[in-house]
Amino acid sequence: MVEDAKIARVNDNLESSFTIHHLTEEKNKLDANYDKLVQDAHELMNFQEDKVVDFRHLQSAITYQQEVRKELIDDMKAQMASEMAKKDEETQKLTLKYELLLNLTRAQATVIQNLKLNKMKEKQVLTEASMNLELKNAELTKCQEKLTQEKLELKFQVADLLKGNEKHIEEKWQLEFQNEKLKEKFRGIQAILEK
Repeated sequence: MVEDAKIARVNDNLESSFTIHHLTEEKNKLDANYDKLVQDAHELMNFQEDKVVDFRHLQSAITYQQEVRKELIDDMKAQMASEMAKKDEETQKLTLKYELLLNLTRAQATVIQNLKLNKMKEKQVLTEASMNLELKNAELTKCQEKLTQEKLELKFQVADLLKGNEKHIEEKWQLEFQNEKLKEKFRGIQAILEK
């Protein structure tokens, strides 16, 4: 039971790591595309300044770059949404943890350290509580097994008592039958003696 829980946690951690790695790669690709678009925009602006090109051309290039960026972001959102729709409740929890981790990485180093310490303490408390529950569950299982054994022993005792009661009833009938025979013999003897 504990090993299954450990294996499940390891599997969950592996799935979480894979999801985080995948989403990080997608973010890095998006950042690279965005940086390339920004660089292209800067080059276009420099070119236009040197050649004194119409600002409408620059505006259309920027608009085009923004549309491309928006399309990339929309494609990325659609892909992530379709992947998230396929995941079950655990994956959603891992996604929330990933978003929390992403927000934490943007915070100051001291805040990150404090949150990590708090999280470790909470995890330790939860682990201790889980272990306590498992110990109580094991104790209850032992008590249940003991009660089942006692119940079985009581059934055997009841069965023995019922057999003894049946034997007692049979002996009682035999004694009553013998007693009736003796009474008949006694009456017969009395009848003979009275004659």
